[in-house]
Amino acid sequence: MIFKSIMLNNFRQYRGENIINFSTDPVRNVTVVLGVNTSGKTTLVQSFLWCLYGISSFKTKEILNSELSNSLTPNTEVKATVKIVLVHDGKEYTIERSQTFTKDSYDSLRSSQSKLTICYKDDIGNTQWVSDSEKAKTEVINSILSKDLSDYFFFDGERIEEISDKKNVVEAVRGLMGIDILGSAIDHLDPKTSRTNSVVGKLRRELDIGSDNRGAELTRKQEALTNKLQGYEARLETVKSEIETFKAEREKYQKLLLDTKEVAGKQKERLRIETNIKNLESNINIFRARLLDDFNREYFAFLAVPLIKRAFDCLASAKEDPQGIPMMHSESIDYILNRKRCICGCDLSKNQGAVDNILYERKLLPPHHIGTDINTLKTSGLQYCKQAEGMDDRIIQDYKEIVRLTRNLDDVREDLKHVSEEIKNLGEVNVRKIEDDYQANERLLDGKISLRGSIERDISETKRQIDDCVRELSGLAVKNDKNDLIRLEIKYAEAVYYWFKDTYDQLEHEVRDQLTESINRIFKQMYHGSRKVEVDSNYRIRLKTDIGEKEITTDESKGLEAVKNFSFISGLVDLARSKARQTENDDVSISTEPYPIVMDAPFSNVDEIHIGNISTILPETAEQVILIVMKKDWEYAREKMIDKVGASYIIEKVNNSETFSKIRRNEDV
Repeated sequence: MIFKSIMLNNFRQYRGENIINFSTDPVRNVTVVLGVNTSGKTTLVQSFLWCLYGISSFKTKEILNSELSNSLTPNTEVKATVKIVLVHDGKEYTIERSQTFTKDSYDSLRSSQSKLTICYKDDIGNTQWVSDSEKAKTEVINSILSKDLSDYFFFDGERIEEISDKKNVVEAVRGLMGIDILGSAIDHLDPKTSRTNSVVGKLRRELDIGSDNRGAELTRKQEALTNKLQGYEARLETVKSEIETFKAEREKYQKLLLDTKEVAGKQKERLRIETNIKNLESNINIFRARLLDDFNREYFAFLAVPLIKRAFDCLASAKEDPQGIPMMHSESIDYILNRKRCICGCDLSKNQGAVDNILYERKLLPPHHIGTDINTLKTSGLQYCKQAEGMDDRIIQDYKEIVRLTRNLDDVREDLKHVSEEIKNLGEVNVRKIEDDYQANERLLDGKISLRGSIERDISETKRQIDDCVRELSGLAVKNDKNDLIRLEIKYAEAVYYWFKDTYDQLEHEVRDQLTESINRIFKQMYHGSRKVEVDSNYRIRLKTDIGEKEITTDESKGLEAVKNFSFISGLVDLARSKARQTENDDVSISTEPYPIVMDAPFSNVDEIHIGNISTILPETAEQVILIVMKKDWEYAREKMIDKVGASYIIEKVNNSETFSKIRRNEDV
């Protein structure tokens, strides 16, 4: 398949008619289309997909030019159209898809279903139209380029890392190499399949087993088992698809966890700070509770002891009053005065002076004299201070610790504010939820894998039971002469099946080996290092590196991943190109068409060196290369690719509009 031209009319940014005539020169096989961001580069790639398959990946489904849409008056209509002219299998096809838009009387825009028309020129140059049946037109499109293959030949370079992990890669490679036809033939002939329309199945049902009750019973059993097997096989396909979905989810979560490593580190730091805050608040509450408990229990002593100590200081500086007779009591003085005789023998009734002296001494005795009360105060105060010793220090120390912890808490809260701001700038990510989702996905994946094994065992057992029925039915029919021919036909069908199967397995093995060789050869031209590419049985590619005697899978940067996937695409196209030149295999004739590559922003994730390498290799591997690229990226590729450029165009924004672009021929490549 080679593209000759494309015309866009009122399609998205392209108001009015815009035409690109692609280079079909076998040597200068590159067409370059330059454009800035939002000018319509991606729209151009999407226009191929919309025209051929009626699909696109636009965020907004509206394909009519928005300026034209807004300018429509009520009760008027306009069309958006994309027309592609291409050559396939020696025939020139014109494929056109259009969609009509009408502005009704309420100023609302209504659209019809898109309409596809296909015509081609026959061997004598007459135009032939493909039937208006959607099925017929779809079959023609898929015969030119299957929809399953479209992702590999029309793609966005910014998403090239996804290209080798698509679910339909196996069918795409087999279809590209032409061996899917053999696969369909094998399915049609398979003697072990549960399909009721298989050749062998039909022949077996034609066997005449007579009216034997056992035969009828076995036939019913076989039919029941076949229906059961079909159910198992359908369930198995569903489970396999679910497993692939969970595996894809696993890779998504793994990549997400890796990409959020920096955020996770900040979140871990925030969690540590939040834990520290909780600990500080807890300690502050502990010290507050202890301080309040001590104060409530000893508040009088806490307040009184400082006052008592100040009173002691005051008494120490005061003049001491005379003291009374030690151990003397006022009752003793009263006794002496009542008996009227002093202990010295003096008659107190006759000596008033002696009585006055005794009365003076009585005044010095408690509770009448302050000196005695002061002594009592000192004694009791000292005892109270001794009992409260250390209590005031403990309360003060607790208070100081509360102040220290509160200051630390303020500092840590500032740290939390700073880290939270950093996380906000990086983007909040719930790493725990991602990890939980990842683990939940792993559990579901394990369950589906276990279920797959169980279903496969059920399928194996059911097939064994069907084989038993077939053998017994064959035994019942063996005596019937009219079955001889049918049994011979069954043997022929089985022989053809195993011949096709062996050939198919051999061809697929060769295709995978050739694809691996082609990818690695191109990868080594694009990338200089010790890595190599491995292609597994599902045509998924991984990078391998030799470490001593071991071969390990390596991590990939976005740039290296882009180079790897460029190698995959180039290897796929290179293999298709070589197969197009191969007319006959030793056993089965297979051939395929050469294919072009249409790429948007192909150099987005690679550096200048790899841009140069890719620019050298692409024109050599693909029959036709259509690059839609930014001017700044083209400058790196220009030196290597300029001699291969046969046509160049530029996309220009009209009046710097985001919704109106024009395509013109570019003479300054």
